[in-house]
Amino acid sequence: MDNCTIGISIVVPCYNEEVSLPVFFDEITKTMDNLTDLMHTHIDLLSVDSARFIPYELIFVNDGSRDKTLAILEDMQAKDTNKNRRIKVYSFSRNFGKEAGILAGLEHARGEGVVLLDADLQDPPNMITQMTKIWLESKRQTKVIYARRTTRAGESKIRASLSEMFYKISNFVSEVKIESGVRDFRLMDKEVVQALLTMKEYHRFSKAMFAWVGFKRECLEYEYIPHFKGSSSWSFWKLFKYAIEGIVSFSTMPLRIAFVLGFFISAFAVILGIYRIVDTVLYGNAVAGYPSLIVIITFIGGIQLMLLGVIGEYIARIYEQVKMRPHFILDKRPNNSPNEQKDKTSAHLDTKNTSIKG
Repeated sequence: MDNCTIGISIVVPCYNEEVSLPVFFDEITKTMDNLTDLMHTHIDLLSVDSARFIPYELIFVNDGSRDKTLAILEDMQAKDTNKNRRIKVYSFSRNFGKEAGILAGLEHARGEGVVLLDADLQDPPNMITQMTKIWLESKRQTKVIYARRTTRAGESKIRASLSEMFYKISNFVSEVKIESGVRDFRLMDKEVVQALLTMKEYHRFSKAMFAWVGFKRECLEYEYIPHFKGSSSWSFWKLFKYAIEGIVSFSTMPLRIAFVLGFFISAFAVILGIYRIVDTVLYGNAVAGYPSLIVIITFIGGIQLMLLGVIGEYIARIYEQVKMRPHFILDKRPNNSPNEQKDKTSAHLDTKNTSIKG
């Protein structure tokens, strides 16, 4: 079984998804089972040996969920008897974040194509059918087929405005351009996944990384789908930190802005000083006193603290990068099959300790 070729790997990071998982599993398996014939038709693009071909695998990464997510995943895995697929469940020792979940899934994916998809059903699983057709009918020349939401209906006006502002700022300061409304939901050829795994930065911002690696791509658009649980687990604070991560991780522009701002403030101070000297010498006007001095000192002090914060963000990333800590730690489970344990060991060796196995 370990020597089999997998057609498509479905990578699903999960955090507290006990409500949506059963429905998601039904939707994704229905979609992928309907694609089996299509993949067998293009077997020459996916495998040289049809006798050892498995159409797809489902890779669930439990990101330290606090509800029954892991129990549901393990139950799905234990009860599944479909020979056209494999189900793998990996669980973190704690919550390491979605980026770590994506990385873990990509590291363990063995498919010729890899689909990245959330379990909250905000992205329609049936779009994988169209993605797969484009990928195979292009003879794998279109290597990335990604989804983009056309509207922000259903979001609050404040949240939608802040999201649009982030994309504008990010695209202004960074050479890597990100389309507004683009989701993590996408199908990637194995070649793209391998390119992503060569990027070893500790702070990962997948949306920009997907754009940075390049390759021929195609966009599929869809309308807003309400969140299955009623509300997203992403708070404003989490989104703010994620936005800072994206801006700092893919641009040094904030440092340049700090330099330019400092230069202009210094130039302004020199000009103001010359003006005051001339005004006092020629016209005998008294120099403005205590209030103006306090305002200037406070203003300059605030600018300095802000610029130190920008510099500190970059230094902090250097500090965390050189520590070489793993992005995640997998929690070893007693019900993992021997094949899964073998997969984990080989992945551990291939990625040179990017993850630690418990």
